[in-house]
Formats: sequence, structure tokens, C-alpha cells
Amino acid sequence: MMRTDESGSARGVVVVTAAGSEQGRRTAQELLDSGWCIAVTARTVAELARIMPGMSGHRLLAVAADPDDPRQVAQLLDRVLGRFGRIDSVLGAESSVASAWRRRTSQEGGVAAA
Repeated sequence: MMRTDESGSARGVVVVTAAGSEQGRRTAQELLDSGWCIAVTARTVAELARIMPGMSGHRLLAVAADPDDPRQVAQLLDRVLGRFGRIDSVLGAESSVASAWRRRTSQEGGVAAA
């Protein structure tokens, strides 16, 4: 089940990779402002801490993960699915995260939900 905003609706769930970059931070903030639930990821907690001020917490999940480590990518996807119940899209330069999400979705018969 996907958690929702105060009005009882959410547009969906997006994972924003490389959120520690300026472009990643802007993308994450724009999605939040537009009503999406988002999971942001960066390689380090320090990168995430730098972008977090001013972002709403109830539709936001921040996870430090190395996109080159398949175990950390799997844990990232598990945490997002555990929090929001689904993933609608993966945005950003970390193609390993998007690839892992697509593989998982195809193995589940095209369903991106937990």
C-alpha cells in the first residue's frame, strides 16, 4: 500500500539516483513539490544530508547506497518497496539501479509493487 500526502493522494513513487548532485536535488524537490513520493539515493550519508534541508519527510525516503554494489542496490529497492509499496520510475545517472528495478519488475510479471 502506498502512503499518501495530507490530501489523501499521491502521484506515484519515483527513485531519484545520484541525488547528491545539484541536478538530482532539483529533480527530487520538483517531484516532491508536484505530489510524488520519492526515494533519494546517493553514495554517502553526507551527500544525502546536504540535500535534505527543506524537503518534506512524509513522502521522502533517503537511502545511502553504492550503485555499483548489487547487494546495496537490492537493499535500496527493498527499502523503497517496504516504505511505499511500489516503484513507478527510476530517474538518474545510476543505470545499475534502473536495471535492477527492471529485472525485478519483469520477474514479478510486470508488477512494480511488493
